[in-house]
Amino acid sequence: MEIVKPAYGWKFRMAVLSASLLWASFHFWLVNRWFGYSVEVSLIESFDATFFMVGASFIGTFIAQYIPQSSRVQAVVLLGFILTYCCHYIVQESLISLASEDSEYLIFINQSAPVRIGIYFLVIAGSGVAMIFYSRISEQQLMAKRESATTHMVREAELQKLQLQLQPHFLFNSLNSMNALIMVDPAKARDMVQQLSDFLRATLKRADEQWITLDQEFVYLQLYLAIEKVRFGHRLEVQAECDDQIKLWLIPPLLIQPLVENAIKFGLYGTTDSVLISLKTERIDNLLQIEISNPFDSDMQPAEGSGFGLNGLRRRLYLLYARNDLLKTTIVNNRFTVQLTLPEKV
Repeated sequence: MEIVKPAYGWKFRMAVLSASLLWASFHFWLVNRWFGYSVEVSLIESFDATFFMVGASFIGTFIAQYIPQSSRVQAVVLLGFILTYCCHYIVQESLISLASEDSEYLIFINQSAPVRIGIYFLVIAGSGVAMIFYSRISEQQLMAKRESATTHMVREAELQKLQLQLQPHFLFNSLNSMNALIMVDPAKARDMVQQLSDFLRATLKRADEQWITLDQEFVYLQLYLAIEKVRFGHRLEVQAECDDQIKLWLIPPLLIQPLVENAIKFGLYGTTDSVLISLKTERIDNLLQIEISNPFDSDMQPAEGSGFGLNGLRRRLYLLYARNDLLKTTIVNNRFTVQLTLPEKV
């Protein structure tokens, strides 16, 4: 047997009490003014009937909790018939005993029995059926909230995983560069260790933040480029343009660095020439456009790695903005360009 527990809060009790008071007032007026019985009889009638009506409504909502899941409505209706008969018998006998000397009123009680039975049944069975539907709606809402919370948790977990991903070759190559510098230039090797430490510390710090300013992202980017410039020396040149008016634009953290890393990977690897990587940021209406370009030679490209990559970044953007059109790539005149468009955070 499945137990459903509707919430019997103060709102429900107040609603039942208010309805009972209204019913008592109407019942008193009906018996006293409409049918012309005395005030005493009308008070007894309204009090007695209302008392059992309130009890019946609570009984109806109670039985709706402890009945099988299957055929629940049918069971409530059947029990409603049984309880209706019981309530009618108790009320009828109590009213007859209280007004045994009023023959006209006794005739009225017998004549009004079908109406009383109908009202009792509607109250008992109706409250039970209403509570069943209320319980089902509450369960569905609770299930929807749980599914929403689960979806949100999965989304946040995936976002954090994507955000913390680093290109493995970048970390390994940095360590190899440090190893080579230890014997040749120990001071520079120590500087590179410190830079890598600052970079990784900033990465972990950004993992706990959902939004940062564009200026903060550029500070993190400088930590990354300082390491890469030690590795590549004069071969790496980065030209960054950022309007001061958009430095406070809020963006997801660790968003630009993977794009610059991708540009270095496909622009510098496989060549000994110096390479210029350009980074431009500008505001277009209510959009922030970030454009990163690097030289591209299809004959001298490294093998695809297993790190973050553009696909991982596309997935992250979709989780954040629910859009698949924010990251575009083009190749024109041997230059590979990545264009990232971010809506304004409201």
